[in-house]
Amino acid sequence: MLQIVILMVGKTRTGFIQAGMDLYTKRLVPYGKLSLLSVPEEKPRPGLTPEQIKEREGARLLARLPKPARIIALEASGQEFNSQEFAQWLSQMEYEAHSPLIFVIGGHLGLSNALVAAANHRLALSRFTFTHELSRLILLEQLYRACTIRAGHPYHY
Repeated sequence: MLQIVILMVGKTRTGFIQAGMDLYTKRLVPYGKLSLLSVPEEKPRPGLTPEQIKEREGARLLARLPKPARIIALEASGQEFNSQEFAQWLSQMEYEAHSPLIFVIGGHLGLSNALVAAANHRLALSRFTFTHELSRLILLEQLYRACTIRAGHPYHY
């Protein structure tokens, strides 16, 4: 059974994004176990650099990673797939992992170097840049699309 955890920084504050996330979370129920986990975002303060903010958020993310797990960091420089390729890759990961697939989405500054280094895989949703909140919705929709492709469901076509 497919087990997926989406681990992210901060809360989803935008209503339409949360509504979309709720929709795809419900649609994914028949295809496996999905958990959405978040860690608090680091508030900017005087004297705190963007790199320090990423490091602090990264430490929180690393502390929340279930063990064992296959860690997939969502990163602009990661591997890109079309939807068919992603479905095939997801099947391969499910077969190989024997543990939850943990998709990690950083905050507005991205992921820390330590988190990216700890990841088993790096995945890019697109060459476009998305907000970290919108990335959550896009990932959920693509996970649903991949599951429907794998099941032969007509959603993708």
